[in-house]
Amino acid sequence: MRSLPDFDSLTVGAAQRACVAPLKDADIDEPVMEARLLVGFVLGGGPERVLADRDEPLTAEQASALNAALTQRCQRVPMAQITGVREFWSLPFKVTSATLTPRPDTETLVEGLLHHVSEAPARILDLGTGTGCILLALLNEWPDATGVGVDASADALAVARENGETLGLGSRAQFVQADWNQEQWTHVLGGPFDVVVSNPPYIPAPDIEALEADVRTHEPRRALDGGDDGLDAYHAIISQLNVLVAVDGVVGFEVGINQADDVATMILEAGFEMLEKRADLGGVVRTVIGRKALYRG
Repeated sequence: MRSLPDFDSLTVGAAQRACVAPLKDADIDEPVMEARLLVGFVLGGGPERVLADRDEPLTAEQASALNAALTQRCQRVPMAQITGVREFWSLPFKVTSATLTPRPDTETLVEGLLHHVSEAPARILDLGTGTGCILLALLNEWPDATGVGVDASADALAVARENGETLGLGSRAQFVQADWNQEQWTHVLGGPFDVVVSNPPYIPAPDIEALEADVRTHEPRRALDGGDDGLDAYHAIISQLNVLVAVDGVVGFEVGINQADDVATMILEAGFEMLEKRADLGGVVRTVIGRKALYRG
C-alpha cells in the first residue's frame, strides 16, 4: 500500500481528494464516494459535510482520525465497522466485527413477512440475529409484538441488545444464546412463535475464499459458512420448525443464489405450505416464505 497523505495541512475538500488514490490502490469500489464517507465520518456527520465544509482546514484531531480510518479501509475493514453503524430498514444499527453488516438484500425478507402476515403477530423468533436488525425492524413495524433473537455468539448478542435499547425496543426484545448445531437447542426459546425468521449462514464453505476481502477477512466466518453446499443451517432449523412455529404461523428465510428451490422443498417436506419465493432488487431470489398449515391432508 502506498504511503498515506499528510492530512495535517489539508482542507476538508483536499483531504477527500487525497483519500481517493489509496482507496483505488486497495481495490475499493467507488473510491470517490468512499473517500467522501470517510471524511464525513471524521467530521462528525455524513458525506454532506464534505461539501459544506470543503474549504475548512482539518483539525489535528480530525487529521489523525482520518489517517486511522483510511488505514483501516485500505486494509479492507468494512466501512460499517469503521463508522460503527449501518442503516437497515431506515433504522441505525451498531455494527462490530462480531456481526455481519446488515445489507439491503435482507430488507426483502422484512418486506415479504410484512406482506404475508396479515395480522400483527404476538411473538417473533429470529434465528442467527447478529445485530438484531431483522427482529428489531419487525418489532418497529408491529408495535404490539414481542420477540426473541437467538445467536451462538455472545458478542453478537451484546450488540443486538444494545441496538434494541438504542432504538427503544429493548423492552419487547429478548436475546438468547443458543446453537442450532447442538441437541435440544430449542428448549431455551419458549416457543411456539407466530413468526420465525432467519438469515442463517449460507455461503458454501468452498466459496468463502472467493468472497471480497471485506467479508472474507473481517466478518465472522461462523455467520457465513453454510457447510459444503451452504444448506447446513436450513436442515438444522427446518427439522425443528414444527416445534418452533405455531399453527398458521409464518416462517421466512433469506437464501443464497440458487438455493431457493432447495429450501422451499425442505419447507414443503416439513409439512408447511409455500407462500412465496421473493426476489431482491437485483433479481436474485433471496427469500423463501412458508406457512404452517391449519390442516394437513
